[in-house]
Amino acid sequence: MSGPHDTFGAAEGPSTEDVGGVVMEWWGLVLAALLGLGTALWLGRRRYRYDDDVVHHTAPGWLSAGTVFLGALLAVPFALDWSVARTLTYLLAWVWAVALMVIDLDVRRLPDRLTLPAYPAAAVLLTLCSWAEQRWEALAWAAACAGGAVLVYLVLALIAAGSEGLGLGDVKLAGVLGGLLGWLAPMTAVLGLLTGFILGGVIAAVLLLSRRAGRRSYVSYGPVMVLGAYPWVLLGTG
Repeated sequence: MSGPHDTFGAAEGPSTEDVGGVVMEWWGLVLAALLGLGTALWLGRRRYRYDDDVVHHTAPGWLSAGTVFLGALLAVPFALDWSVARTLTYLLAWVWAVALMVIDLDVRRLPDRLTLPAYPAAAVLLTLCSWAEQRWEALAWAAACAGGAVLVYLVLALIAAGSEGLGLGDVKLAGVLGGLLGWLAPMTAVLGLLTGFILGGVIAAVLLLSRRAGRRSYVSYGPVMVLGAYPWVLLGTG
């Protein structure tokens, strides 16, 4: 004979995935707004500039803050089944990526002080994601995709040596993006990095054909690499 708990179901607390969805829908957006504001204030101090930097496109603070918030807002429908760990990891990664996009457009450089510490930070955060979702194989794929991305982009940078194409900053960025995408799925990493590479090539071709740039003109690949990866984070199968 069924007891009352069998009839009505055992009382259960919200799952990790349910909490993650709530975080992204409510607290995640509040946090994104705060982080966006903090990023805008930090970027506004221009501490990333060197004395010999040539300034190209200085973005207003509201643009970086708005980009952080808009990216988080667009992710809400896709993040409803994410764990809290995954939500926070990819939100922090998005804030970091927006800062790099702004800097690359401003001084055409991806500073080591932001790219290199991202490796251990991503490793720790993705480990927490694997623990929260019990997907330890994803951590191995993240490491493999990060290493593969660095290798591929390093070869491309060496091929383009002497021109104003891919630089070592782009190589370091590719490794972090490869790890973040690879944790979701290996093919997600391939598609995300390939999308950014193709997008950069298209933009360079358009600038060349419109005579707004020459063969040795610099193209900021950081922003297109980030924008190419962004939709695949949302569509990732992890």
